[in-house]
Amino acid sequence: LFLVGHGYSSFYYIAPGSVVMPDPITMIGNWFEGVLANLGLSTGLVTLILAILGVLIVVIFLLIIDIALVWLERKVVARFQDRLGPNRVGPFGLIQPIADVVKLLIKEDTTPLGADRILYNLAPILALATVLLIWAVIPFTPTLVGSEINVGVLFIVAVGAIGTLGIFMAGWASNNKYALLGAFRTVAQVISYEVPMLIALLVPVLLARTMSVQGIVHEQEIWYVLMAPVSALIFFLTGIAEIGRTPFDLLEAESEIVAGF
Repeated sequence: LFLVGHGYSSFYYIAPGSVVMPDPITMIGNWFEGVLANLGLSTGLVTLILAILGVLIVVIFLLIIDIALVWLERKVVARFQDRLGPNRVGPFGLIQPIADVVKLLIKEDTTPLGADRILYNLAPILALATVLLIWAVIPFTPTLVGSEINVGVLFIVAVGAIGTLGIFMAGWASNNKYALLGAFRTVAQVISYEVPMLIALLVPVLLARTMSVQGIVHEQEIWYVLMAPVSALIFFLTGIAEIGRTPFDLLEAESEIVAGF
């Protein structure tokens, strides 16, 4: 919200009365919609098929980006620590994240004794679903957005907060006091950093006079990160804290794990 302005709208800026060339993905979508319509399918069924395909494309795109970022992070951290990092599976270790995913998928799925089976297995689904739902209102281009709503910022904040519920559900449903204590610690940190994040998000909303993500993008004649650098910095730091990365990794307590506690 602070950076996406004329970063892409310099190429896609929609001036009043102007004609904008559709992006390639929109052109392909329109062509495929015409193909489905020519098959005699109803309008509702065509819309449903296109929506499902759009969701699948976004999910696959996010998974590919996540795999690439994991590999890049491991390489960079290894260089910091004078190591090589992943270098065995594939050239330069490029296939290592895929091997990790395969290993994760073939692991045994177990539920602790005495745990609430429904809530325990629902928690990770809820946590992942909230992340994917946020992308429904993120505009990739002016014509390529899952759902354009006039309260997109509120939607992002509200849906993102549901992930905290999934964390607490996992700790409570596991029937383990240590897991519950860890869930309490996680929820406490996430909630504490959500307050400054919300305040920082109000800055671009007030500058653009809209809560629509698309509207905030179009209103940025100058990047809001230049107009409100302090708010952008607060948003960046609280974002790192929300996902529990270093130096806000108290949720995982990696130092305690390494030390054997």
